[in-house]
Amino acid sequence: MATTPRLAALVLAGGYSSRMQRFKPLLDLNGSTVIENAIGSFRAAGVDRVTVVVGYRGEALRPLLDGLGVRCLWNADYDQGMYSSVACGVRSLEGDVEGCFVLPADMPLVRSHTVRLISRESRKRAAPVVYPVFRGQRGHPPLIDSRLFPAICRGAGAGGLRSLLAEHEGLAREVEVLDEGILVDLDTPADYPKAVAMHARRDIPTAAECEAILAARKVPEAVVRHGELVSRIALRIADRLNGAGLELDTALIGVAGLLHDLAKGMPDHARAGARALKRLGYPSVSRVVAAHTDIEYDGGQLDEAAIVYVADKLVQGDRLVSIDERFRRALERFGADPGVRQVVQGRLQSARAIAGAVEQITGAKLQELVEAARARPVEGGRGGER
Repeated sequence: MATTPRLAALVLAGGYSSRMQRFKPLLDLNGSTVIENAIGSFRAAGVDRVTVVVGYRGEALRPLLDGLGVRCLWNADYDQGMYSSVACGVRSLEGDVEGCFVLPADMPLVRSHTVRLISRESRKRAAPVVYPVFRGQRGHPPLIDSRLFPAICRGAGAGGLRSLLAEHEGLAREVEVLDEGILVDLDTPADYPKAVAMHARRDIPTAAECEAILAARKVPEAVVRHGELVSRIALRIADRLNGAGLELDTALIGVAGLLHDLAKGMPDHARAGARALKRLGYPSVSRVVAAHTDIEYDGGQLDEAAIVYVADKLVQGDRLVSIDERFRRALERFGADPGVRQVVQGRLQSARAIAGAVEQITGAKLQELVEAARARPVEGGRGGER
């Protein structure tokens, strides 16, 4: 039986931050710092041996790192570049460490799920390096096997770590991840507000991540088109409701509408899709997706799940229909079974009740809102922006 390897992580925070013109590790990310998020990705994935290699302004980082209980390592040669920090960190690792992740501190959006996937790949196959890949592009953090530690420590840094790892390309492994964060760094001032916005909505996949999720699950194109139309309709309804005073999360609605049939064809596909999204780190999207086939609406406050539910009941395949038409086929098919018929009628009743609430709040007929949604681009999904 394979055992869990003893892994460590090196977070490299010794650079000058010259292009950013501000000290990147201590930049704010919605109430936490860049360095805290970089460290947190490893800790949440169960990698407890985290070392932050410091250099320039290392004294400014030490109090924070001490408070986090993270090892802080001074690299006296930080002015020689990032490779010197990698070598310094590797030399400091305990003898029982079997591999270490290497992550520049200015890449704080890597998900813990990604770290776990890379760790899992390293257990399955003995490789000198395991790289995360998002949509065909390698990112950070690579996981470097301890067999390369001596070469790293001997190296002069010519060509950087990438050059040294390239010597072992033939045996390297890649693991596909659904995490755009492996490619996102804070290199220039223009990168910072984008990273802040992306971090603020970490509970919702980006447009690129939605595409990757659909592709990874091999969702049929017909199901994808259905999701795109449901998303457009749900967003149109949500916009009108928000214009009337509600505060619905349109980013959540757009993505949940797009991904609601992620597990179509599986038993209880709503909950199967919800479980998959929860594992990926999207609990709010998971909650909405779980409710898209069956929801209890008692006439109270409309929420995101109710909007996606009713939008789904207005689409048959990739065709707009009325709610009654959407349910007619199910009633005809299962009408002879009293138990199933009762379930279908309950869902129909919920859809009608939500539709009535939408019309009462917006003052518009639901069918008018639906027709207006035909040409709207999908937000947070394929070809859209959040």
